[in-house]
Amino acid sequence: MQKTEEMSKESINQYTKIAEYYDMLMTTGYYNYDAQSNALTQILKSCNSVLELGIGTGLLAEKIIEKLPEIYLVGIDFTESMLVKAQNRLKKNVALHAENVLSMNLDKKFDAAFSNGGIWYFIENEPNDYIFCSHLIKVQHIIKSFHNVASHLNDKGCLIFSVQGVHKDYEKTLSNGITYRQKIYPRPHSKFDKHYSFSRKNVILAEQTCNYQLLPESMAKILLDECGFEFQYITSCKQYYVYKKVI
Repeated sequence: MQKTEEMSKESINQYTKIAEYYDMLMTTGYYNYDAQSNALTQILKSCNSVLELGIGTGLLAEKIIEKLPEIYLVGIDFTESMLVKAQNRLKKNVALHAENVLSMNLDKKFDAAFSNGGIWYFIENEPNDYIFCSHLIKVQHIIKSFHNVASHLNDKGCLIFSVQGVHKDYEKTLSNGITYRQKIYPRPHSKFDKHYSFSRKNVILAEQTCNYQLLPESMAKILLDECGFEFQYITSCKQYYVYKKVI
């Protein structure tokens, strides 16, 4: 795992406080990694090199390299404790970098890049009605991130966004008597906070609050167009938005 000399101080969410419990939650049905990897491999099957933006602990990357063993996969994440778990899971099969999407400079171009909720994604608010959601809460940072990713893509490279359901209050019992709770707090200017907590017998074991920015789908498209990306399609399973670098 490689680390940059100095991490950018510009605002982006991290999961430092809940990294210990992240896999416990994610592997109990929070995401369907089999279905997601099946959809992604159909998009990526003609690619030689792929960049995952916000690789987390490597749960999805593990599935992808099982299905596409010849692919060169690189992952970045801003939470180093997550990358430690990813390194243990993926061994030497994936190159990992402790990087911020705003400032990364990997000195390489890729055939595709994807964010499975790690940096940005789309929310299906209602059937066929989508909203853009970002861990970067300043629009100028969203634009900067798009430009930086574009600089890491080959001509006609794909930029892929996952599609999620609407954020809502949620509670789930995990193993070892641990309860997971998430609470959504709307904020002005199309922002919201999402509070994650893990507890046992009402004793908090770990908690974290992350901040998000929502944008209308039409505005996200304008920003992506300005950064050199053209909309291609939404997968038939409605799990991924696909854009292509055109300039």
